[in-house]
Amino acid sequence: MQAVGKTAMRVACALVALAVVVALCACVPGASSPWSSPYYDWEGFHQQNGRFVYEGEGGLVTETGVDVSDNQGWIDWWAVADDGIDFALIRCGFRGSSEGGLYPDDYFEYNLASAHDAGIACGVYFFSQAVTVEEAQEEARFVLDLLGGVPLEHPVAFDHEREAEGIDSRVDELTGEQATAVAQAFCEVIQDAGYKTMIYGNGYDLARYDWDVLEHDELWYAEYGSFPSCRQPYAVWQYTNDGQVDGIDGAVDLNLGFW
Repeated sequence: MQAVGKTAMRVACALVALAVVVALCACVPGASSPWSSPYYDWEGFHQQNGRFVYEGEGGLVTETGVDVSDNQGWIDWWAVADDGIDFALIRCGFRGSSEGGLYPDDYFEYNLASAHDAGIACGVYFFSQAVTVEEAQEEARFVLDLLGGVPLEHPVAFDHEREAEGIDSRVDELTGEQATAVAQAFCEVIQDAGYKTMIYGNGYDLARYDWDVLEHDELWYAEYGSFPSCRQPYAVWQYTNDGQVDGIDGAVDLNLGFW
C-alpha cells in the first residue's frame, strides 16, 4: 500500500506540473497538442547528486552542462570541469532590449578560451532583440566576428526572448511570422559560416515560431520545476537557474544535453 501511495503521489504531482505548463505555454505551431506527449519518456529522468540525468536502454545518454554570461563573473573553469560539467553554452554578446545596440559579453573571450583549456566542450549563444531580418543578419555577423573562426563542439544558439510582464521590450509585438523570419535569418548566416545552430526558449517564446521553417535548427528548451514536457525533439533541456557548480560563485543554469 505504501508503494502504491508513493506512485500515485508521483503521478499526481506530474499531472499538476503538466497542467501548469499547459496553462502558461502556448502551443507550438503545427502541433495539435505539443505538451500532451513529451518527446522523452519521463521514466528515463532521474537525479544523481542533485543533477538530472536521462537513462535509456543502453545506460546514460546525456551530458551535464552550464550556460553562463558575465553575470557569473570570473569562473574557475578547471574547477567546473572537476565538478562533472561536460559542456558549456557561453554568451558571446547581446542586443539591448530598448535602444537596440550590439554589445559583446565582457567575459566571453576568457570564458571560451578557458573552458576549452579545461577540456569542456563549448557552444555559444547570443541574446537577440532583433525586430527585422536585417537586424538578425547584423547580429549573426557580429557573433561571427566575436568567434573569429574558433571551432565549436556545440551550436551557436539564438536566444530571442520577450520580456516579463510590465517590462517593455522591442520584440514584444512581433508576430509569429516575423519572429520566425528573424530566427531563420540569424541561423542562415551562422550556418553559411560552417557552424551548427540552435534556438533557445521556453514554451511561451518557442510558440511563436513556425517549426516547419526552422526544422534544420536544434532546440534548446527551458522548463523548470518538473520534467520536460516538450513534444518536439530537443538537444538541450535547461532545467534550473539555481544550480550550484564548483568554480562558479552563486547560482548558475544547469542543462541536460542529448548530444
